[in-house]
Amino acid sequence: MIYILYDVLIPNKLLCQLYGHNIMNTSFLNSITSEYIKSITNNAVFARGLSYFKSGRVHNTKCVHGELTAKVSGSGMSPYDVVITVSKKEILHTYCSCFYATDGEICKHIVATLLQWTDQKSRMKNSQSPSYMRKMFSDNEDVDIYDFINNAIPFSFREENPADVLNEIFSEFDNFFVRVNLLNGGPQLELCLITCEGDESTFRISAKRSPHVFKTLKKTHRSNIEFSEIARRIRLYKTPLIPHLYAGINTDGHIELSPLLKTKNPKKENIVFPWNQIEQNRLGEDWIWLNNSYRPIDKIPKLFRPYFYNEKPLIYKEHDAVDFLKEDFNKLLNEPSFIPSEQLQLIEFYDEPDISFLQVQACNNEWLWLDPTYTVGKHTITLSEILACFNKKERYIRKGTCYIKISEDIMDIWKYSNGTIENGRVKISKLGFLRTRAECGKNVNIATCSETQKFLFDFDRITPPQPAPPVDLYKGDLRAYQKVGYDWLWFLHTNSFNGILADEMGLGKTHQAMTLILAALQTEPNLPTLVICPTSVLDHWESKFQIYAPTVRIARFHGKERTTLLTENMPSVVLTTYSILSRDIEYLSKIQWNYVVLDEAQKIKNHKTQMCKAVKLLKTQRRLALTGTPIENRLVELWSIFDFLMPGYLGTVQDFKVKYETPITKYQDNDKREILKKVIHPFKLRRLKKDVLSELPSKIEEKRYCTLLPVQIIMYKDLIKEQGSKLIQKLKDENKPVEYLHIFALLTKLKRLCDHPKLLLNGTTPKWSTSGKFELFKEIMEETLEAGEKVVVFSQYLEMLDIIGNWLNDISVTYESLRGSTKNRGKVIERFQNNPDCNVFLGSLLAGGLGIDLTAASVVIHYDRWWNAAREDQATDRVHRIGQTRGVQVFKLITRGTLEEKIDAMITKKAALMNSIVESDDVVFKAFSREDLIELLSF
Repeated sequence: MIYILYDVLIPNKLLCQLYGHNIMNTSFLNSITSEYIKSITNNAVFARGLSYFKSGRVHNTKCVHGELTAKVSGSGMSPYDVVITVSKKEILHTYCSCFYATDGEICKHIVATLLQWTDQKSRMKNSQSPSYMRKMFSDNEDVDIYDFINNAIPFSFREENPADVLNEIFSEFDNFFVRVNLLNGGPQLELCLITCEGDESTFRISAKRSPHVFKTLKKTHRSNIEFSEIARRIRLYKTPLIPHLYAGINTDGHIELSPLLKTKNPKKENIVFPWNQIEQNRLGEDWIWLNNSYRPIDKIPKLFRPYFYNEKPLIYKEHDAVDFLKEDFNKLLNEPSFIPSEQLQLIEFYDEPDISFLQVQACNNEWLWLDPTYTVGKHTITLSEILACFNKKERYIRKGTCYIKISEDIMDIWKYSNGTIENGRVKISKLGFLRTRAECGKNVNIATCSETQKFLFDFDRITPPQPAPPVDLYKGDLRAYQKVGYDWLWFLHTNSFNGILADEMGLGKTHQAMTLILAALQTEPNLPTLVICPTSVLDHWESKFQIYAPTVRIARFHGKERTTLLTENMPSVVLTTYSILSRDIEYLSKIQWNYVVLDEAQKIKNHKTQMCKAVKLLKTQRRLALTGTPIENRLVELWSIFDFLMPGYLGTVQDFKVKYETPITKYQDNDKREILKKVIHPFKLRRLKKDVLSELPSKIEEKRYCTLLPVQIIMYKDLIKEQGSKLIQKLKDENKPVEYLHIFALLTKLKRLCDHPKLLLNGTTPKWSTSGKFELFKEIMEETLEAGEKVVVFSQYLEMLDIIGNWLNDISVTYESLRGSTKNRGKVIERFQNNPDCNVFLGSLLAGGLGIDLTAASVVIHYDRWWNAAREDQATDRVHRIGQTRGVQVFKLITRGTLEEKIDAMITKKAALMNSIVESDDVVFKAFSREDLIELLSF
């Protein structure tokens, strides 16, 4: 501790004599430079410390034998205490009462103190000799030693031997008489030095140093020292008071932390000295003046230091209170002298509350008022309380001793549902409310008015509440399940909602959609309907209307002169394709449509494509999507279709990914999966053939395996060695990106090689070359043709279809072929369906797998495997659909030991996503992992 003599008026002769004694300690501090200070911290802290030094914020800089102390003014009312302890060679310890330096960090206040010391040392350098001091004062000039000490000489006592220092000083003046007194009754000592000549000089010891000086003077026992009566009554305690910290909740409901000092006497009841007595009577950190006594204070625990010696108790409000309770409170509980109140120990923290109750009232035909109540634990919270919390920019709502977390995320449910907050209630559309109800789950009680109750009841029914009106324009007969589908579509129509008819392929989605279109035409004959479909099924739609609605005027918006078709007399139904729509969207978007119907709606699964963007530009009152596979690869494809049907219902694409896709596909979050099913349920209808068509013949799937021929093995190994090895090594390095382009190029080559070497070598192989798969295929074909069955063969490679076609020509078998470039597709299908001599249909998987009827066949052969099992099933259902009277045999050809066998295993393993969202469907894996790709590239 530093004990400084100050406020002293003494003659200059005495001052010079005192200064001649070497009582100033020199240490490592004397060698400190600004460069050294900069080296022990970072640039940012040094810069802030330099700013504090230059702005004069450092006060009372004092040094005693290796210990430098100062007070540094900060942004608060109380200055920060700084203590720096050094040895002869280095800084041993630093302390600052600011929060930043609680773990021994070098803070800006410590930097400012060191800079102040180096500056003071520099100014003192030329003023440290006795001769200089003698010149500095005239013989008859008295000096204020307070100014002298702070500007020139750091007179000090060393903590270890204050008696030696005093003896050294007084030994020079044995003829002095020293009188010890208390200034104004204490606690500050006053020493009066009287010479033989009667000259008096008064030393005033700082209150902070007085207990140490008093203790030392009592021990000296010198005859020339006299204590005044009031000084003799001073008691000097040896047993220190123990610092304690009390934490409680004050009358304003805020957390208050007050330091206490307690006696430690096992025989008597402990005495407690509260904060106001400590603050008024403290003498530094080590002593306190109480009841005419100097009482030592035990060392303050490190965790207590920020709370001691403030001008008033520390009070935490709002954010600060929560931060204290969640961070510092638990640390303080480990300190034995920490005293938390019982009320404070009862405080609990809760995560965000959940909606537990919804009061619903009708606003008008389209909008509802919602008054939600939130619950967590035993506490209920209103929306108004949450909004008040936001207005105050607070993070918690306090209920008694409980803090309930409130974040902006709690309002997401209203944001995603396009709800608005008005006067403490939520105004929301009926569509938004359906989503909200689904996301709230079963644990939310809903109280509604009678009108809203009926609306919800109708939506929750298994079948629509009222049958749809008869359609005179439709000349066919709907099956029972198709009638239910039409009723459901009409229910959405009358409630101004849109939906997805997602029946399994082959159940007649076209007929159900046609009935809805014609029913709408009966009630609103002046607005046309636009049907958008793949090119391969344009003929199919046209023929269906010609057969079942011959009186309805339709037009194919297709061909070179298509725009002239709609200029004079607008037809009731316009048929076009996705490709034409993309080209003519500027023209078609100017027309007001009653319905826009998307057939094979998975065509708009990628929301980034121009085709998808074009569809969403059409002006229409209502929308309908038809697809058997609303999800083929990724969950976001479902969002894209719904964004066409009801923009905003599932939020933005980013909202959907964060809320549903990532939790479901990456983390297998079953709760999120169930919520999404409920959210889309009112607007999606899906039935399976096995559930509604008991009369449909069975479908038997069989995998047939073959092996590579020797020449194929050599080629397969060469491809893996030359191209696959490097890719595998890169895949094993997690820090390198996956080279999808190169990987899938190689996988395609391997797949083509499994089909036939000619597909890889572009016709350069000998004419007699073949493959293990082609030989297996010929065996199956010969057996089937001998049995008189018609066969449909699918392949994704047109070159393979050419090879098969050439072989069929060689054995004189009549066949039809359908590709993307085929014209008059309807004629091709008709010849296969009706010509008894045409026994084989060859189709590319993309062109021949959509929207056509091939029920004349009873055998399907998938020559090669698609990455997507749903595409294969879609193609198979061209045969296994309504109108089929025989059992269907499906063959899938797989080459053992190759990537084909591995692809089959992966598809089987990962085809569960769509089934869990849109019931009873299959979907391909979302994406290959690195491990999957390495497995595919291995042989």
